Amino acid sequence: MKAESKVGILFVATVLAIIAFAIAVGVVNPFSNRSELHVMYNYAGGLDKGSPVRVMGIKVGRVKEITFAPNYRHNPTGEEVKLKVTIEVDKAAMDTIREDSQFFINMAGVIGEKYLEITPGSLERKPLPPNSYVRGEDPPRIDQLISQGYGLAGKLIELVNKNENSVNQIFKQIDTLLKNINKTLAHLDKMSEPNDIQRIIKNTAQVTEDLKFITQQIRSEKSQESFKLIHKLLFRLEDVDGKAIKKFFQEEGIKARIFN
Repeated sequence: MKAESKVGILFVATVLAIIAFAIAVGVVNPFSNRSELHVMYNYAGGLDKGSPVRVMGIKVGRVKEITFAPNYRHNPTGEEVKLKVTIEVDKAAMDTIREDSQFFINMAGVIGEKYLEITPGSLERKPLPPNSYVRGEDPPRIDQLISQGYGLAGKLIELVNKNENSVNQIFKQIDTLLKNINKTLAHLDKMSEPNDIQRIIKNTAQVTEDLKFITQQIRSEKSQESFKLIHKLLFRLEDVDGKAIKKFFQEEGIKARIFN
């Protein structure tokens, strides 16, 4: 065999080996059974090329590409979105991805890898066609949350330092209040002896009976007649001269009738 033939065979074998390796790792797949979707974000949250794509927790694809899209506006809201994440999804799972599906960036565990999670849509909405552009849910910015937490803590410390006397006074008042509450509870605990409780219940029942008797007497016919007579007497005395009233009560006969 000539040397040129050996070189040619070696070259073809090398190319075939590279193609086989690319197919094995998923870089090239001429028999791909996947569809592409474009998810728009303003913050990727650490998502990388090759990160898994999951639907209902099941891996159905991967992140194919992450590119900047500075001139993209999401319709119909017109929102400016600067980041495009192109994903590949198995066609078998595409029927569950519909117009109302949501696209989240999650993390497996506390320090696990990032992945793109897709929630299935409702049957009332249409499935997303391949190469659709959808708006994803931006993940929270942990760095901003930490920064805001430090800022809030600094403001609280500054507020406490400026109002240290007031804060100390408030704590003193709370301490006094708690002491008074403890004293009250201790007093109630002493009063909670069985004999004390029975005496309190007995006195309460007696007072209730007395009030009931007085109420019944006030509502009786004789009491009502007496109230009417008193009312009439006071009404008639309004126009009587004061001297005449004094003379009337000073007569002996009246005195005798009243005091005998």
